[in-house]
Amino acid sequence: MAEPQPAPTAVPTPSAETSIQKAVALVAGRWDLVLRLGLLGIIVVLGAYFAIRSPVFLSVDNLQNIGRQMAVFGVIAVGETFVIITAGIDLSVGSVLGITAIVCALELAHGWPLVVAIVTPLLLGAFIGVVNGVLIDTQKLPPFIVTLGMLSILRGITEIMASGLDITFNPSGFTDFGINVTLGIPNLFLVLAAVCIVAGVILHFTRLGRHIYALGSNYEGSRLAGIKVRSTTVIVYTISGLTAAIAGILLTSRLSLGDPNAGTGYELLAISAAVLGGASLFGARGTIVGTFLGVLLLNEITNGINLINVDAFVGTVVQGVLLIAVVWVDQWRKRRLAQ
Repeated sequence: MAEPQPAPTAVPTPSAETSIQKAVALVAGRWDLVLRLGLLGIIVVLGAYFAIRSPVFLSVDNLQNIGRQMAVFGVIAVGETFVIITAGIDLSVGSVLGITAIVCALELAHGWPLVVAIVTPLLLGAFIGVVNGVLIDTQKLPPFIVTLGMLSILRGITEIMASGLDITFNPSGFTDFGINVTLGIPNLFLVLAAVCIVAGVILHFTRLGRHIYALGSNYEGSRLAGIKVRSTTVIVYTISGLTAAIAGILLTSRLSLGDPNAGTGYELLAISAAVLGGASLFGARGTIVGTFLGVLLLNEITNGINLINVDAFVGTVVQGVLLIAVVWVDQWRKRRLAQ
């Protein structure tokens, strides 16, 4: 009598594996949507609370003020999002803002043409980003160490250039741009919106964007797949430096002077905004919409707490609690997907 044969072990076919990957990606996408909707819900609830506590919160002047405040570190957060998606980090963005702001102010103070005073800081910010990217990729240095060192170098150079003093200048047209509004919307916020749109198109509708996400998912796999990982890394840090320079110009326009201490601590705010918006410090996840919501939430908390006369440090505590909570939810989501 023939012995019963063991049941064959099911081996997933390539098509089955592809289906599994698509299913995981679909679930991850839905979680990202839930996270953004949850973040939007927090923004609405806090907005309602602050509006009840202070009628000034929803006034046109205050909303315009929030828009101006968002613009500066919001632009930095957009560039930081590119870096975080590649599983990197850029701690130098605050100092890039500071040095480009001083360069812009010094050129205006010495009577240089406005175009030159804008283009020069942009080129400087992009160059600093290139240096960061080259050191990180070609020399295999940790992004944390490279950008932390660059933070210190640039801050010291900025203080030397300005002699520790604010730099004032005369061109009123430049400063008017940072104060004025267009159709009721602050000009600085319109710049932020434009930067977000361009960044969103790059990340989600171009080959470069796909390569950035792939790089954050698997560096070695991306290299073997033919992606130019070196140039992609340099481009990402160049974008981060460029957006920090844009923020430096915007802040100089808004303050009507160059402050050598400008941008101090902005790198932490930018990272917090990106992470609150769903970006993962482990790479391969992050959206511009999410980062924008993270920037809005952080500014809403700061502005609202000031209006209701609560100690400003309470806002810092709330921001920290939210950041830890969002990261915890993200880790919980990963554990669920891995099951």
